[in-house]
Amino acid sequence: MNNFGNKVKNKIYAFLFWQTSFGEYLNKRYDLSVFFKYSFTNKKTNSKQSKIASLTKDYHIVEKGLALPYTRNEFGKQKIIKLIKDAKLYFNEYGKDEIILDIKSCLSEYYEFNKMNNIDLNNEYFKSISSFISDESNKGIGGTKIITKKEIETATNFDFETFVKTRSSIRDFDISDLDITLIEKAIDLARYTPSVCNRQSWGAHLYTNNKKVLEVLEFQNGHGGFKESIKGVIVITTNVAMFTKLETNQIFIDGGLFAMSMMYALHFQNIGSCPLNTCMPYIDEIKLKKKVGINENERVIMMIAIGNLKEEFKVAISNRRDLNQILTYHN
Repeated sequence: MNNFGNKVKNKIYAFLFWQTSFGEYLNKRYDLSVFFKYSFTNKKTNSKQSKIASLTKDYHIVEKGLALPYTRNEFGKQKIIKLIKDAKLYFNEYGKDEIILDIKSCLSEYYEFNKMNNIDLNNEYFKSISSFISDESNKGIGGTKIITKKEIETATNFDFETFVKTRSSIRDFDISDLDITLIEKAIDLARYTPSVCNRQSWGAHLYTNNKKVLEVLEFQNGHGGFKESIKGVIVITTNVAMFTKLETNQIFIDGGLFAMSMMYALHFQNIGSCPLNTCMPYIDEIKLKKKVGINENERVIMMIAIGNLKEEFKVAISNRRDLNQILTYHN
């Protein structure tokens, strides 16, 4: 296509997506099309990732029940029967991996809880649990753990207010290369972000090669004036295969929580960051994912520009709204 044709195409494209409601409709249609194609709402997809998410969702219900202040004996019977059935189907298809071990660990605690409360275990229900958990040569990490108030008090014995208030969006990075180990540590810390039913759908795509960084930034319009100083970009995504009915918005909630944890973790590692929104037409999201190696079943949540800190630099004051403009106290 000649230059004139490209200009006409870009004009139509800009008008459609930035000046009409129809462009917004097309974006929402894309949201739903990706969701219905890849989420485990779609029984035809039935991917391994969807099955892991479904199993995680179901065994986490048992974990939550065990963590209640007054746990009922034999709670969740029908859900546990289904969980064991689905876990066996998964095992037959994929073998024993981490999710199976975690379920066994969780149900072992459930079994012992009922045993300690003198529940009759000599019935078909508890025999099915006993049979399922019998091979525990490799322990998983499922169930509950004990945390003391003292541990929390010790862990929070630092100046969190100053930590939070010294995090700013930085647009003036040092020219030195990033220490990938520190970024990996930050991502490792961000893994502890809460997520719906502990499904942990997030992805962190890291780009530090200058060519790749520029390719990613082609699709983002908020980095003008400091592109040259950006030493790396993290693209935060969520995997649609980890979600089910009524969770189209949860994709962005979980991704947003993870992104904030990531920026705090980068701050903790003394790595500067600047959140970059991905307010883009769906066509650009498709192009971005194809160009930089992000799977079709991942939704792009946001980008984070990163770089090392200079000894001194300027940031926007970004004055905050007063508390009374945010807090509505209902007594």
